[in-house]
Amino acid sequence: MATIPAMRILPALRPYQAGVLRSLLGQLPASPGVQFTVMFPRQAGKNEVSAALVACLMQHYARREGHIIVCAPTLYPQARISLERTRTGIVRFARRWGVPIAAEDNTLRSNGVTATFLSASPEAHVAGHTATFALIADEAQDIDPDWFDRQFRPMAASTGAPTVLFGTPWDGATLLERAVDANRARDRELLARRPPTFHPRHHQVSWQKVAAESRPYGRYVEGERARLGPTNPLFLTQYELVSSREAASLLDSAQLAALRGTHELLPGPRAGERYAAGLDFGGQGAGADSTVLTIARIEESRCEVVGWRSWRSAPLHSIAAEVAGAARQWGVERLVADETGLGAPLVAQLQQLLGRIVVGLVFTAASKSELGWALIGAAGSGRLALPAADASPDSRRAWEELRACRRNLRAGGQVAWSAPPGKHDDYVASLALCLRAAETAGPARVALGRTRN
Repeated sequence: MATIPAMRILPALRPYQAGVLRSLLGQLPASPGVQFTVMFPRQAGKNEVSAALVACLMQHYARREGHIIVCAPTLYPQARISLERTRTGIVRFARRWGVPIAAEDNTLRSNGVTATFLSASPEAHVAGHTATFALIADEAQDIDPDWFDRQFRPMAASTGAPTVLFGTPWDGATLLERAVDANRARDRELLARRPPTFHPRHHQVSWQKVAAESRPYGRYVEGERARLGPTNPLFLTQYELVSSREAASLLDSAQLAALRGTHELLPGPRAGERYAAGLDFGGQGAGADSTVLTIARIEESRCEVVGWRSWRSAPLHSIAAEVAGAARQWGVERLVADETGLGAPLVAQLQQLLGRIVVGLVFTAASKSELGWALIGAAGSGRLALPAADASPDSRRAWEELRACRRNLRAGGQVAWSAPPGKHDDYVASLALCLRAAETAGPARVALGRTRN
């Protein structure tokens, strides 16, 4: 099998990176039309391997003319960071053997070989490009599979250029994961025949293997596991490399169990304690959702729910007055309120009544995803707690909604969450807003007295 030399690059890589690169370089020249897959945990040096791969290809084919195509989900701003890292790595590696590299906009040129960096966004115009030597996709889990099949695969149709997909898993149905499943099946079948040599098409490195070669990385991942929780889908996909294959509960059984605290509901504030609140506006009229105010005690990095107030079909002005009264009673330091739609005038009234402690938040796909990830992480790591066994109607509804709420992973690292048909998520939304308030309230205020001479 023909191979591409990489001896001048391998010393610059960690052993786990060098192993993947060596395997790819050993297979690509003799694998026309083959699709390879690479999964590294986050921040483990995937871009360095991609850069080294392109640099080696440019050196190997320097006496020929042709193209290497490198694409990522979007050129600005997401892919630009990734692509700049790759470009910088290519230049750095190429200098090791004195290969001249000319950079211009989104291309690198070395003798007759050109590496072109493209956006894989459906809005980008990429028709007309040809992949002579390789087609490489970074963060392939965020590239639309149908768009890639229509626009990028044909770039290698006349040349037989192999494809290499880099990334991390997500929901089990991404471009990357489809290819990973196919490659794993092929690799298992081939291994069952016990061949004298084995060349895998899927390459995967665990975070534990990276940690064995980098202690700071191991400490970082362990910190993320403690912060997010070991069953957090973000931790599982980005570090454990485990897909979340279907819609699931927003919080799993372990996270729900961790939510139940040992404290009780409070009838009112206690001296010396700090409080934050979240308000989800449910609308007006028959059949409308409830408006829910969740009040929580701020205990350093922990948020403990100590009270609820709820209204159904109440007039807007009366809700604003009662929320303001409750906020003053508890001495709330930060109140984050749903400002979506009809919530906007309610937030405006509250800001007039309470001032700068009120912060409005409009629910969008992005903002709701941020709230969802924060809720999942806080529940899984013990940073959020609901009262101990409590028979109040508010507590019962809150637990019912938390158990019923569903989530779906979306492209771009987002999580969508909502109540199933016929159910509500008012208490969940209010809890998420309350958590945001607690996390953004800032440090405790220190009263400064006037000194006398």
